[in-house]
Amino acid sequence: MAVEDDRAWAAEVRARLLAWFAAARRPLPWREDRDPYLILVSEMMLVQTTVAAVIPYFGRFVDRYPDFASLAAADEDQVLKSWEGLGYYRRARQLHAAARVIVADHGGRMPRDPATVRALPGVGRYLAGALLSQAFDLPEPILEANSRRVLARLVGEGGDPATAGPQARLWDVAARLVVGERAGDFNQSLMELGALVCVAREPRCHICPVADRCEARRLGLQREIPRIAPRARPARVVEACAVTVHDERILMVRRAGPGLWAGFWEFPAVHLKGPDPAGRAVDPPLGLERGVARLTGVEIVAGGVLRSISYAVTRHRVRLDAHSATVRSRPSGVAVPAAGPGMSAAAWVEPARLGELTLSAAGRRLAAAILADPAAWGLAAR
Repeated sequence: MAVEDDRAWAAEVRARLLAWFAAARRPLPWREDRDPYLILVSEMMLVQTTVAAVIPYFGRFVDRYPDFASLAAADEDQVLKSWEGLGYYRRARQLHAAARVIVADHGGRMPRDPATVRALPGVGRYLAGALLSQAFDLPEPILEANSRRVLARLVGEGGDPATAGPQARLWDVAARLVVGERAGDFNQSLMELGALVCVAREPRCHICPVADRCEARRLGLQREIPRIAPRARPARVVEACAVTVHDERILMVRRAGPGLWAGFWEFPAVHLKGPDPAGRAVDPPLGLERGVARLTGVEIVAGGVLRSISYAVTRHRVRLDAHSATVRSRPSGVAVPAAGPGMSAAAWVEPARLGELTLSAAGRRLAAAILADPAAWGLAAR
């Protein structure tokens, strides 16, 4: 018999985790009440991000957008700027879209029906369970990285939890355990235990409230479970961008959608090697000068590389080489920038205004380097 079939085991695990959570829970800002808006914002922000990193962003975001109505009324550009630095910007767009649906179709109140909640933009089975259990104490199961690891060890599931069979079993275990009252606290206890005690590499079994009910520990497999397939090595990508200066302004372009950085401003860039992290087909390399002309209509003379920035995005490791550049002299003067393929806008921007634009993490790092040493990039020293 599988351990989860034992009702006494399930009741004991549930009771112990609820008692432990009452004593050990962290005082996180989205736990101060059961506001479904705050829960939705926090869950969207916590995707692939640590609690410590999210807390300051969460505070600033909900100060500016305190409820569904204020978020729904905001422009997407404002929302992306408020999200800047957290990454996974698709989640910001989904949160914004969900707020608009809730305002338009549900009077600005989170619905309580599971199917209706799962139909909201960006809300899948896990997020629906988190919302409904934490906000309304409905007995909806959850399964995310931390709770999945806890449940896999508790029942001794040795398969890869990302595959269909083990995943179905863990969803079933989660549903069996989240019965009765305090569903929200129980689901949070699973996540909290995974974050603080039942951690990935060295589980702290000596302080775990359910250690003697854990099948993986009984078998001595707590470090081997869950079994995770090895990750593929990140694809190597090389890009080049031009920091083109004219009349104390810098040439910038804004990406059109859809795509990974839709709506973001950037220094005009070309792809040199490797796949495109945004998943688009990559044209044969044009070279930086021809590429900038295609993207902006401005002909440039590219100088040397003044800065190389490395960053990771999705399953890619990117090196961005930033070149200094000037405008090629022409009888007709300097061209007015015009958005080329894949771009929605192009403009000359004063350096001091770079911080007002929505930039990627790499773009912000490059902007900071320019402002720190403007003379190196052909700008007047500040």
